[in-house]
Amino acid sequence: MKGFGKILFKTLRSLIILATVLLLACSGMAPTVFVNKQYNFNFLEKVAVVPFENFSTDQGAGARITHIFLTELLAAESFDIAEPGEVSRVTQKYVGSGGSSLTRDQITEIGKTLGVQGIILGSVNETSGSRAGGSATTEVTIDVRMVETETGQTVWSATNTEGGRSFWASLFGTGNRSEAQTARKCVQRVIHTLVR
Repeated sequence: MKGFGKILFKTLRSLIILATVLLLACSGMAPTVFVNKQYNFNFLEKVAVVPFENFSTDQGAGARITHIFLTELLAAESFDIAEPGEVSRVTQKYVGSGGSSLTRDQITEIGKTLGVQGIILGSVNETSGSRAGGSATTEVTIDVRMVETETGQTVWSATNTEGGRSFWASLFGTGNRSEAQTARKCVQRVIHTLVR
């Protein structure tokens, strides 16, 4: 019986180690996040989301991910959100496409005009897809930050990459998400770092 107990113990230990390794292999990389600890986020009642800039090779990715971001932020029910058409109209006189070139004075002016305490600026850095064998993979990377409109300081920022081949997809050739699903998951992870 002593030999059976040792074998059982070693088998259980091996299974626990294998389960831990599989669990770690399945978990993705967490978003990189900055939060200004001195800023009181309770001050934020209404925010504006500026259309995301697109640095990827996918021509419509900026607009698509901006829409996903708006929907997910609305679903979080944490802030009132300025009407996207109004945000585009107001910000267009300062910048043609994206918001990375806004000055502090422009941010303050936009905040007053729209009646918002925060402006969310973002970019789509990558949307890519590839096929390997019978399965496809999609990867999405976004970079998002919020500036408060009194001083123009960044109070929150997050970068996340979502997608690639998961452990299970590599092992069994299944389980891949579409680009829309991957983008939504990427956005949800970023928003979760702001709204908990």
